[in-house]
Amino acid sequence: MLPEKMRGIIEEHRFSLELQALIPNAKRADEFIDGAKWVLSRNPTKGRRISSSHVWFLPMEDAPGLLPVVLYYTFDDDFVNFLSIQETVYPPKD
Repeated sequence: MLPEKMRGIIEEHRFSLELQALIPNAKRADEFIDGAKWVLSRNPTKGRRISSSHVWFLPMEDAPGLLPVVLYYTFDDDFVNFLSIQETVYPPKD
């Protein structure tokens, strides 16, 4: 069995600003997105594609004090680009 190909994670400037606004404590913010990084670097199709676009989203479990959160990203063979992270009143249903 071949090992999983891991993609690098790129946090776009907008994503970084939005994450900092949601969770000002840098260590807590890193801990919050570590799971998404682990999953998406190994299998970016774990999220859901937005129609026929190249943008995907991953609903994330809410942390205390946050509404449900959705992470928007794109990917290619080598990288996953975290584009945006938004609180949402209406989380996507499974």
